[in-house]
Amino acid sequence: MNDSPIPTSIIGSPKPNDVITVDGKRILCIADIKGNLSQLNQLARDANAQCIIHTGDFGFYERSSLERITDRTLKHLIQYSTLIPPYIRSRLNNSHTEQVRRTIETAPQQPYLSEFPDFLSGEKHLHVPVYTVWGVCEDVIILEKFRSGEYSIPNLHILDEATSYLLDIGGIKLRLFGLGGAVIHHKLFDNGEGTDTIAGGSGMMWTTALQIGELVETAQKVYDPSETRILVTHASPGREGLLAQLSLYLKADFTISAGLHFRYGIVYNEFSCQSNQDHYRDRLVESQQKFLHLWNAIKDQVESYVDDNQALLLQNTLEVVNRLPPSLHDSDDDASEHNNISNRDEIAFKNLWNFNLPDAAVGWIILDVNNGRVEAEMKSQGLNFSQRRTTPSTPNNNSSHTNAPFTGSSPALSTSTTPPKPSTIFDKYKPSELQQQGPQNLSRNNSSSGGNDNSPDINDYTASKEDQNSFRQSRRQSSMQRNPYAIFVGGLKNDQVTENDIREFFDPKAVTDVRIPIDPETKLHKSHCYVDFADPISLEAALAKNGQILKDNKLNINRSTSQQLSDNRRGHSGRGRSLRP
Repeated sequence: MNDSPIPTSIIGSPKPNDVITVDGKRILCIADIKGNLSQLNQLARDANAQCIIHTGDFGFYERSSLERITDRTLKHLIQYSTLIPPYIRSRLNNSHTEQVRRTIETAPQQPYLSEFPDFLSGEKHLHVPVYTVWGVCEDVIILEKFRSGEYSIPNLHILDEATSYLLDIGGIKLRLFGLGGAVIHHKLFDNGEGTDTIAGGSGMMWTTALQIGELVETAQKVYDPSETRILVTHASPGREGLLAQLSLYLKADFTISAGLHFRYGIVYNEFSCQSNQDHYRDRLVESQQKFLHLWNAIKDQVESYVDDNQALLLQNTLEVVNRLPPSLHDSDDDASEHNNISNRDEIAFKNLWNFNLPDAAVGWIILDVNNGRVEAEMKSQGLNFSQRRTTPSTPNNNSSHTNAPFTGSSPALSTSTTPPKPSTIFDKYKPSELQQQGPQNLSRNNSSSGGNDNSPDINDYTASKEDQNSFRQSRRQSSMQRNPYAIFVGGLKNDQVTENDIREFFDPKAVTDVRIPIDPETKLHKSHCYVDFADPISLEAALAKNGQILKDNKLNINRSTSQQLSDNRRGHSGRGRSLRP
């Protein structure tokens, strides 16, 4: 037993084939923890859960992973991180990738990528058992080390094609299967930097045909009709027909998958979404044809390369691909074995339930297992519709149902998980140069009508003096958020120092912004400026230069304080940046 107030069901690391007795009955199902592993413990407390099933991006990254992550993947990790404070994440999102890499490398105390190293070293601990697949944004090298036994974390159990866990909980035996990575058809036969069956590279991972084949083999070895089977996948069987076929083949009772940054969890079966079984079958046929088209193109090359064991795994995968539910137009003259499969698939069409999860930051699903019954509870932060009350009514727009909270897919999540800023009347007043650009250049919040031809044009509004004053006040308040890594640089006695000089003096890779205030009377630069840095190490290095000389100016360098905010807000462009008429 550890120091957690939550009872721990596992002491040490059980073998995959052991029957694990869970001291409790509540299973927390979450997705996309994204390296914020400490949140697992907090969520378990909040939900009073005795174990966790996780899918989506877990955060299998360590410091050495940075050199293997591509620039594009790194930008994605920073944008969606719940570990990085919002003000730092905003700076990094606007910085060059080399600056982002340097910031991560020079700040080891800040877990920019993941808290995984802290749990690996034993500095932090998981308080309840966690069963997880890997997601898309992961380091395949780390997963290989778990498979070889070089890495292990108490209470962390990875579900993969060769590993299954059996939980004795609430009067049932719950069998867990898992398949990680993205389903990318043209990469199903590409292992990347992985060995054996798993695949990945450049900080990302994907599913392979060999994985699917080995998972089928694993499921066949442990098959017991008395068990309740759960298939945990990164991608959703509702979007990937191949995974839907796999769930049928494995005789799964439930599937659990990650969503696309949804604000609500989704629970469904195919019978609730399809008017008849043939519609469901048609979707799987489309997936089948897509796979077979690829397979027929590379079959000879693959078969000449794989060994005998891999050939058997590929045969398992082909059996999954060829597994289709019965059609309503099938004759009744089929063999009895085919009829048995058809009957089972028809039952699965109605009784196979799929759980598609929101991000861990905004919601979860609880499986409450008691006396053999699997109950479900859902919690989600949901959408914020309060902005509809603040949207002005116009002759062409007098319905509160016209303005959606946001358009398109869900936005990236922040640590505060705050919905997008609601559209208000102040969003209608922009500088004249923006008005001339036309509505196509407006942000998503300003085009929430979804392309409605009857929506009012931005030029239809005339700003009253009161509205303009309110807009200026809102702009001033929004600009008051300070970067904690900002300094005040005084002693600029002449006009020879430029913004580029300041950046070069402090290291252009470390500086994220320079603001030189302008005197409103003389229109000349004032004798001081403000400099923002991306991380605390760069800040301390800058403060150490206090008293040094720059172009015959002895610099007075201090931390930026709240008393200096009035000049700081005016920036280096003076009135040229204001919206005064």
